[in-house]
Order: sequence, then C-alpha cells, then structure tokens
Amino acid sequence: MHEHHPASPIAPPAVGDCRGIPFDPSFLPRLLLSATSCTSSFLAARAVSALHAAALKLGALPASLPASNTLISAYSHADLLPSALRAFYLLSHPSTASYTTVLSALSRHGRPHEALSLFAASASAVAPDAELLSCLISCCRRASALLPARAAHAYGLKTVAALAFYASAGPALVALYARHGKVGAARRVFAYMDGEDVVSWNSMIGGFTSAGMDGEAWVCFREMRSRGVRGNARTAVVVLGSCDMESGRQVHGTIVSSHGGSSKAILWNALMSMYSRAGCVTDAERVFLEIVRKDVVSWNVMIGAFAKNGYGERALELVDMMLQCGMKPDSVTFTSILMACCHCGLVDEGLELFQRFVSVVGLIPTMEQCACIVDLLARAGRFMEALDFIGQMSVRPNAVVWGALLSASRMHHNVEFARIAFEQLVQMEPENAGNFVTMSNIYAKAGMVEDAKRVRMMIDSVELAKPSGQSCVEVL
Repeated sequence: MHEHHPASPIAPPAVGDCRGIPFDPSFLPRLLLSATSCTSSFLAARAVSALHAAALKLGALPASLPASNTLISAYSHADLLPSALRAFYLLSHPSTASYTTVLSALSRHGRPHEALSLFAASASAVAPDAELLSCLISCCRRASALLPARAAHAYGLKTVAALAFYASAGPALVALYARHGKVGAARRVFAYMDGEDVVSWNSMIGGFTSAGMDGEAWVCFREMRSRGVRGNARTAVVVLGSCDMESGRQVHGTIVSSHGGSSKAILWNALMSMYSRAGCVTDAERVFLEIVRKDVVSWNVMIGAFAKNGYGERALELVDMMLQCGMKPDSVTFTSILMACCHCGLVDEGLELFQRFVSVVGLIPTMEQCACIVDLLARAGRFMEALDFIGQMSVRPNAVVWGALLSASRMHHNVEFARIAFEQLVQMEPENAGNFVTMSNIYAKAGMVEDAKRVRMMIDSVELAKPSGQSCVEVL
C-alpha cells in the first residue's frame, strides 16, 4: 500500500506540464523574487521568463496584481527592461504600487527622464502615496529635474505626514536641492530628517559635492563626525569627491583603519580619483596596486589618472595589462586611452588602439571617441587624414567632431580646413557665437581682414552674443 500525501502548493513545473497540479498564486511573488537571486543574469532571465509562462497557463497572471507588480520588478532585476515594460502596459488597471515598480525599473536602468514622462502622462490616473512620491523624487534627482521635484515635494507635504514623507523622500530631495545650489531648501529638509541616520548625512554631503561646493561638503562631513554619527563606505565615496590633498589623506587613513584591505573596490576607486585630481599619480598608483579585486572602474580610473597627468605611455601599458588579465575594456576605457594619446601626441598609437578596440574588442565608437581621433590627427597637422576619417564615419559627424577640427585649425593657423569645419558648424549650431569668433580670429591672424570683418558682421546679423567670462572673489 502506497502512502498518500495531501496535495500542497508547490512551484510551477516546466512550461507545458502543469495539468492537474495545484498552485497557490500567492506563492508566485516569492518564486519570482527567488528567481532573480540567480548569480547569472542570464539564468535569472530564463527563470523569470519560465515562471511567467507557467503562471499564464495556470491563470495566476494577469489576474493577481501583486504578482504582476513583482513580475515587473523581477524582469527589471534580470536586465530585461523591455519585458518589464510590456508586463506593465498589459495591466488594465495598474495600482499605485504598479507605478512605483515601473518607475523604479526605468530609473534603475538609467532612464529617469522616461520614468518622469510616463508618470506625467498618467498623473490623473494615480494618487501617489509616500512610496511612489519617494520613487518619483529619486527619478527627479537622477534626471536633475528640479521643478518636478518641487511639485512632488509640495504634493507630499499636503498628503503625507511630514516625518513619514521626509523619512523616505528626504535624502533624494536634499541631494537634488544641494546640487542645484538651493542650500537653504536642502538644510530645511535635512532638519526634518533623522540626524542619527548616516543616509541623511550622505545625501547632504553628496549634494554639496555634486554642486561643486567642496568646502560646504567637508564642513558637513566634519559636523557629522562631531555628532558621533558613524560614516559608511558611501560616506567616504561622496566626501572624497570634495577633498583636497590634505583632507583626502585624512579620509584615506579613516578608510584603512575602519575597513582595512577588505574595502570594496568603489572606495579605492574614489581614493584613486581624488589623488588623480590632485596630480598625485604615484599615490593613485599605490592605491591601485593595493586593490585585491579590481573591477573595470578601477582600471579606468588609473588609466584616466595617467591620461590627465601626461603619462600617455604608462596609460598604454596599463591597457595592455588590463587585456592580459582578462578584464574586458568598456567605452570609458576607450575614451580614457584616446584622451591619453591626444594629450601626449601619441598619434600612431592612438590610431592603432582605435582599430584594435573596434575590430578586436568589438566596441562601437561614440561621437566623443571619433572627435578624439579627429583632434589627435589634426593637432599633429595631419588634416587630410582627419578629414578622410570624418568622411568614413558610419554616422553623421556632429558639432563636437567639427569643433575638434576647427580648434586644431586655429592652433596651426590653417585657414583652409578651418573654413571647412566652420561651414559645417554654422549649419549645425548657428546660435553658437563661439564658432564665429574663432573663425574671425583665424582670418585675422592670417591677415585676411575683410573675411574677419564679414564673419563678425554675421554675428551681428543674427544677434549672437559671445559668451562672457565670469570671475568670482571669495569675501573673507
């Protein structure tokens, strides 16, 4: 006699094999969340897709709105944003939680502007709660959209208790206001937040750093420490962006004493970036060599440090080391090494690397990288090669590319190629007075006074104004 076990809810089986098997739809969100915990995004995508298909056959979707919301989130975490968006648009009556989930997905994938547009198109159909408002303001922060954030701020104060609202949306608001120089507004929001919470302090410090208010960021960091609030890795990263050499060394010492050699790469990367800004390439390299698990950002920061400080050949050597270690370069690596070649006049090396990255590594060159090649060739006086390169580009060159040619033409007093670049720039950005001024100066330098006057008259005819310089004086 066989022992009989009562049926119990279990995970859905393979697609196509679900007849007669009981399934509790309330388990689906947990199953989807567990699927996204796969170490490989490829495996996570397959698991989420399989669960989606099985749930459709079993009738659990789209009937269950909580399960549908979890499906959107699961697809997003499995790097399948198009599938997440399809799942959202198939909802006949999306809930507030549905909007929160899809806005988070778009923001997570670097598309905060689309998230704001989606919400604006559906604002009349949804009543934002504290969680959705927090998500919306976070999207505003990432998109640097001040006006929508202020509108969400005002709405939140009318509909949500102040302490609850600021507990969730406060960090993003503080960071956004500080970044836009609204220091008073940032401090007023900060006053409502938990002064013992390191996240609150990180947002304030990070906002000042983003706004270029380095002094305020450092004062805020010291105030946090004086109050006995213990910083975390994020604190070190944001404050290092505002540090000079002296304060940066203090933070470096704090990192070593608090985290030791086990610190995450993001901390060491921030340290290298600080030393690079200060021109201390040796210190940056010392930090680089101490990183146990280097990521692609670690390599990029060090290559960029060599590039910005005039060590082009060292940057080239580091790219070779990177490839030998099996680390795949990305577009930032490509740009950094091309900049190194430009700054150091390594023309042939730059051309060779360009071909290598495109044909071997498989990177598709951006407009900025194409402009680097044009700048590299033209600054070396190889104008015809630069023009040939522009003609062979797979996409239509933009103003950045032609601007590089015009700038190099001015350096070499080459009227012929300056005129070619200028004619293109006038069509692409007729409102940019700087191009007219540069061309007029090139003509004047070449003794072509009438041509210089003609270009100057073009500025007056279209009522353009040369951008004025600004100076600032610190009042003590």
